[in-house]
Amino acid sequence: MRFRRRIPVTIIGGFLGSGKTTLVNYLIQHGGKRFGVVVNEFGDLGVDGALIQRLEGNGSGEIMELAGGCLCCVGREDLVRALVLLARAPNPPEYVLIELSGLADPVPVLQTLLDPEVRAVFETDGLITVVDARNFFSTLEQNSETALQLAYCNTVVLNKADLADTELLEDVENAVQQLSPLAQVVVTTRSSAPLEKLLNLRAFDPEFEDKTRAHEHAHTQGVSSFSLHADAPLDLVAWQWFLQDLILSKPTEVLRVKGWLSLEGIPEKVLFQAVRDIFTAEATTQKSDGRSSIVVIGRNLDEGEYRSRFADAVKKVVPVLTRHSVLPNS
Repeated sequence: MRFRRRIPVTIIGGFLGSGKTTLVNYLIQHGGKRFGVVVNEFGDLGVDGALIQRLEGNGSGEIMELAGGCLCCVGREDLVRALVLLARAPNPPEYVLIELSGLADPVPVLQTLLDPEVRAVFETDGLITVVDARNFFSTLEQNSETALQLAYCNTVVLNKADLADTELLEDVENAVQQLSPLAQVVVTTRSSAPLEKLLNLRAFDPEFEDKTRAHEHAHTQGVSSFSLHADAPLDLVAWQWFLQDLILSKPTEVLRVKGWLSLEGIPEKVLFQAVRDIFTAEATTQKSDGRSSIVVIGRNLDEGEYRSRFADAVKKVVPVLTRHSVLPNS
């Protein structure tokens, strides 16, 4: 018996006017798949959904339009409902694109797609953020959402490159790589890019091969990133303390964590990913080499504390009760 392959989903975000709908249309035209599209409109009047092209014949798909507010504001029930309708369609899509509104925080969508029940049918292929190269710095200065959209993504489409001179384009690309150290940067005009850089990335899959370069301790707009490394397996209990104290308990400070773990007693390499207080840890088919390496992206983080506690996890140092934790019997 063959099990049905999960339907891959790509989230497309970016600030207003960056070229998200243009990218969706480009993928529909050239992607060679039957797409389902979920469009999240901020207002009650749907505009982007009407601009998305419907293909005829075998390439036709379904478009679900969620109007009235950002997914990050109105909750995730509408998104789950749209995904269920797509999956139950007589001719279900081979691939789903979710276009966020220009004001949307992508985290609620990522959290929804990482939910075990949703993951039974859908798999998160990637998160793309589209950037207007010409207006990047002014947009970043005036809208904090831009930094957040970049912090979570694994692909940045640096769009409208034809409207920026060489020096500006280089400055924008450097700034983008600081804000999004886990992402590949694709420079485009009219959101046209090689399909292999946009689809079938499997960026959240246990067999994902990270080909990006992590920036060590980069700062922009209050967002910083740094890498933690270990050359020996992590103690399970010490790692769990680290996970709880320095990642899960700080959802507003720790934005994204991603990397490979070698855990004591587990023979396989583990792909770890966290989006605020939601995380996945999945064993791969690769044998553990005893080393761990993760990238932490967040705001106002004490890097020294993270390095110290990560080193403690290697040394199998587990937090103990202090003398103030338990009162002696009278």
